[in-house]
Amino acid sequence: MQFDEKMLAIYKDVGRETKYWAHRYLQKVKRVGGLQAAKDWLKPKSSPTSGLQKLVDINRLDLSVEALVLCQPWSSLFTNEELHVAQKRLNIASSFRLSEEVSNEQKLVEGSVCQVNINSYERNYEARRRCIEHHGTSCCVCGFNFEETFGSMAEGFIHVHHLKPLSEIQEEYEVDPNC
Repeated sequence: MQFDEKMLAIYKDVGRETKYWAHRYLQKVKRVGGLQAAKDWLKPKSSPTSGLQKLVDINRLDLSVEALVLCQPWSSLFTNEELHVAQKRLNIASSFRLSEEVSNEQKLVEGSVCQVNINSYERNYEARRRCIEHHGTSCCVCGFNFEETFGSMAEGFIHVHHLKPLSEIQEEYEVDPNC
């Protein structure tokens, strides 16, 4: 199924689930295509649509454009900025449910597949071992020792830091565990 078809399916699914037929949504998807419509709605300066509020009201954010674009294979079609807007809107929308708005009769749906792409910077376990061997398990900056604070269950635990975080370096480099 192509992205345009998924966007049309959202219209139909929301209509069937809620009896709310988002005609402006459908017109835009048909006029500019699903991908361009989603990109327009996810511009950083744009406001969330009234349709998103309707989905919040019925606790079905899983039927939103924002939820769709965060899932694979669709997320690869969007910029990091657009994905950030989608995630931020979902986070904000889901945090504003008041306890009196939650009904025991609502459908609770989970288990849909959503892939998330992240950058993970590999650590060298031998370098870690040598660093701990050289510096011990107390933090060299603040002196914190997990075992002293939490007892024997935390013996040997320490988080080894880099002076410059790996996420800022963004490439492989040779490390000296004795520094």
